[in-house]
Amino acid sequence: MRLFTAVFPPAHVLDHLDLALHGVGANLTVSDANRGGPRWLPREMQHVTLAFYADVPEGSVPDLTDELATLAKEHRPFELRLRGAGTFSSKVLWIGVDGETSALRDLASACLDASPREIPDELKPHRPHLTVARARAGQVKPPRGRWRRAQEGPRSELEPAAGALSVYAGPSWRAESFALVESRMGEGPQGGPLYTPVEWFPLGD
Repeated sequence: MRLFTAVFPPAHVLDHLDLALHGVGANLTVSDANRGGPRWLPREMQHVTLAFYADVPEGSVPDLTDELATLAKEHRPFELRLRGAGTFSSKVLWIGVDGETSALRDLASACLDASPREIPDELKPHRPHLTVARARAGQVKPPRGRWRRAQEGPRSELEPAAGALSVYAGPSWRAESFALVESRMGEGPQGGPLYTPVEWFPLGD
């Protein structure tokens, strides 16, 4: 099973973000995926990853859930807010996370420590974020020199959206739980992954 832990923003936070995403064309792209635009993630899939475990044997899942339930009681709820935006190599459009990020990182570190297997460094989160879109294969131009790039425009459609969303600031919310989620590749909307919560863990006693 491909598993990860994540914090999911509540409905009012995603409602606010939806308005901003529609302002940069997300609604047009989702309604006409055949035009070859970016693949926008449905709101029910938008989350802040804590730890990605990759492939976990099903026999290890009960021990993992027990470990996560225990550590959840040791971490109090905390305030978060979506703010700012950027891209990873012009391939992934993300919204930043503000607020009590030190508590978020502590929880992420504890979730990583609960992994039943060694996690490679490249799979460990390096910046709290919420992914909202991915460029499709062949959409990203190869990197160029600064002058050539200025003449040829952005490397992908995600870069102008990131610029427009860089000033975005959403409402705050209190993160009171996190989820262990299964990811099934290719079974979700537009050929993306399908995320299914396996179990929820309330924070604190």
